[in-house]
Amino acid sequence: MSSALVVVDMQRDLCWDPRRRDKVSAALPSILGLIDVCNREDCLIVYAVFCLPPDDEQFERFGDRYCIEGTPGAELIPELMPLKGPRVEKRKHSVFFETTLDDILRQHGVERILFAGMQTQICILTSAADASFRGYEPVAVRECVISSNEDAKSEALAWISRYVGSVVSVDEAIASITGRDCHE
Repeated sequence: MSSALVVVDMQRDLCWDPRRRDKVSAALPSILGLIDVCNREDCLIVYAVFCLPPDDEQFERFGDRYCIEGTPGAELIPELMPLKGPRVEKRKHSVFFETTLDDILRQHGVERILFAGMQTQICILTSAADASFRGYEPVAVRECVISSNEDAKSEALAWISRYVGSVVSVDEAIASITGRDCHE
């Protein structure tokens, strides 16, 4: 089965926020390791990023201003550079909503999408649901998804596993890409 890795919202404003910075630091080695394996195995990697107008309505709802187009806070964190695949800009939580992601995945014959990045209970969850609705097999990689709230992360992963896809360890994700047993 052809897989792709979608790395979601690993941007300065979100990753360097004090509520998430430690969690990002803890997850980053797993995310970078998964990116390296995908790159070596010629598995498509796509970087989805918020690119929001300064007056976006969701700022009021969430009480934060983040990832405003053209600002340093909207840039991907330097640890991800150089990018190993295309970048897709989004204005809503799901990486599929009014983006080119579905076209890119279909052009590459992708059937399974591994998700990594921010925030598990918002962008990862809505993206996994949208992936399932479009006929993909969504897979959240447990050590590679981040949330500022661990209870919300656990609930989101349980929901994904129960209703739209699966949740695997980074070792299981790597094994699915390389074709090797994760216990070798």
